[in-house]
Amino acid sequence: MKTNATALANYFISLAKRDDKELYQLGLMKRVYITHGFCLALYDRPALDDRFDKVEAWKNGPVIPSVYHSFKYHRNQPIREESVISNWAGDKMVFETPELKDKMVKEVADFVWERYAGMSDFQMVALTHKKGTPWALCYIEGENNPIPDLYTKSYYIMLVK
Repeated sequence: MKTNATALANYFISLAKRDDKELYQLGLMKRVYITHGFCLALYDRPALDDRFDKVEAWKNGPVIPSVYHSFKYHRNQPIREESVISNWAGDKMVFETPELKDKMVKEVADFVWERYAGMSDFQMVALTHKKGTPWALCYIEGENNPIPDLYTKSYYIMLVK
């Protein structure tokens, strides 16, 4: 089963709560994307379900629109609560908190959390904006171009070597 990007984002929020750290939308987005990149590079498997979660090149770096829309109301405030989604259960609407269940993705997310713990959101933006990054190859001002997994995988393979 592929991971829902909101479940991965919720996992990072739980790590922030556990470690008593503030997590903002920008840093959350970068951590979800970087986890996806390392999963592609290390396991040849995406961390995201491409049926629902596409990565796009926005002004402030790689963005997964589903994560953006789940947390955009936080603006410049720390995110303290996980996102919930609504689903139909028969004829009733129920609300669920997506949980990260994939052990491999969880391990990579833990690595990303520790590796980038000391970086500010803007340092993470700078990291994803470097020349040669998938974002740099795909970004055109005013457009939200897709960032192909092939670009992301190739870039993160270079990082793990």
